[in-house]
Amino acid sequence: MVSEDSAVRVLITLIPLAVFCALAVAADLRLGRIPNWLNAAGFVCGLAMSTATGGTKGLLCAFAGAALGLAILLFPFLLHMVGAGDVKFLAAAGAFTGWRLLWPSFLLGALLGGVISLAVLAFSGRSLQAFKQKLVLLLHGVWRAEPLGGPQAVLLPYAVPLSIGLLLVTGIKAFA
Repeated sequence: MVSEDSAVRVLITLIPLAVFCALAVAADLRLGRIPNWLNAAGFVCGLAMSTATGGTKGLLCAFAGAALGLAILLFPFLLHMVGAGDVKFLAAAGAFTGWRLLWPSFLLGALLGGVISLAVLAFSGRSLQAFKQKLVLLLHGVWRAEPLGGPQAVLLPYAVPLSIGLLLVTGIKAFA
């Protein structure tokens, strides 16, 4: 059970987080990327909100969340599976949510991203064979990193599923 004070803090965080996510989703859909200025503003806002609601403990939690967000997507970025804007977006979101909410938010967002990706592949007329081949290569440790957006690429604006995961988990925490 969440205390009333904790619920108010999470609810206060939810509104700016929702604005940040909406702006990131709009940019990712429109531009195909999340601008650095938006991620930087989100990071600073997340630090400010966490500090305002939790003091020094909130600030430390925000930095831990940002570090976790960076760590989660750094390896997929190095394999050219996600863009740098997605990494910075998750780090900025971690500054809002802290590490405890970021992890389940990411897992839900990644699950949604996988489902959306499979749907996009299926409806784009592409074979799942290429996906299967890359998965086999990844499992055997011989993944050949290719730049995002190659000729056969079907790009997914990853801010969409990540934002859904962030807002659902944070909202559930606020109203549980």
